[in-house]
Amino acid sequence: VAVSNSRNLRRVQTVVERDVPSVRALATSVFVMILISLCSALYFFPKHQQFSISLLFTPFGCLARWILTKKYNSKLPGFPLGTFACNLLSCALSGSLGSIIAGNPGPEERIVLTSMIAGFAGSLSTFAAFIVELLSLVDPIIFKFDGFAYAIVTIAWGVIIGICSSQAKNWADDI
Repeated sequence: VAVSNSRNLRRVQTVVERDVPSVRALATSVFVMILISLCSALYFFPKHQQFSISLLFTPFGCLARWILTKKYNSKLPGFPLGTFACNLLSCALSGSLGSIIAGNPGPEERIVLTSMIAGFAGSLSTFAAFIVELLSLVDPIIFKFDGFAYAIVTIAWGVIIGICSSQAKNWADDI
């Protein structure tokens, strides 16, 4: 009787363990759902292809932003380095992909490139996070104005990197 009870107990434990899906199963199911919804949106709504494809790139920009802010925002007190890096990466991506679009790619390539700018770069660089962190760095009562320096540095480097990355195609053509 004791042997059969231990077998039943093992069987119950394995059944309970099977009820919890693995990370691989969850990731596969999410990927298949995204793929099916994207393909159906592209097939049933051909006028909204750019919107559908940009939605495909958006989660990757959000994840990249979350990882960078989580890892680097605490490195320098008074300067959110992770958000700064996200904004500059987004400027570089937007400028370089924008210069590729200016080179007259085909219609399919144009849709994918603009979707990458709108989806990935747009979710990587959000204006709301920039404003929240900017306001958290300003306190006029104790004369703390780190937010102004952060805003000026971010905007200046964003313009510089945007201009440099947008001209990269022209520089590469000259080489």
